[in-house]
Amino acid sequence: MNPKLFHIIDYRGATVEDLDIRPAISINPSTALQRAIEVSFENEFTYLPVIHETNKRLLGVLNVEEFKVDPLKASKSFLKPITKNYMHWFNQKARAKYEQESTSKNTTPLNLKILKPKTSNGKKFEVLTPLTPLEGLAQFFNTGNYFAIITNGDGNLVYGVVTPEDLIKYEHSRPRL
Repeated sequence: MNPKLFHIIDYRGATVEDLDIRPAISINPSTALQRAIEVSFENEFTYLPVIHETNKRLLGVLNVEEFKVDPLKASKSFLKPITKNYMHWFNQKARAKYEQESTSKNTTPLNLKILKPKTSNGKKFEVLTPLTPLEGLAQFFNTGNYFAIITNGDGNLVYGVVTPEDLIKYEHSRPRL
């Protein structure tokens, strides 16, 4: 998916909070893929944040849209139908470490504190909060990002996931001057 390039317009002081996004529902790498898809469809989410079962670190995201486009994607694969085999990992070292310790069967309850991903090799994560101006969100999408995980200022609590479509919807709904 190629994100729409946004013309940086005056959003008149609007912030991410004004998009009125629904609270995020997170899953674990060990969540059954079918259950993750059901949760996504029931809540009309395209992306589900994936957090570690024990240390609560944000590991990546599951793009459920891929399964809408190809509903048989998982059944055509030799991979076990669990989230870790189909998610987009933010860090490959974290993935390798998770694979080594994946014998744990614990799950994380919903609405628990989530820790931001550890970075390596100088990779930086841009922190986007509910108070981030929409101009900043538009610039973030213009750099090629197709979703944004909205967190608190410390990046350790996920509020929700925003897509370019959410910003487009806001642009169409706001009154014209």
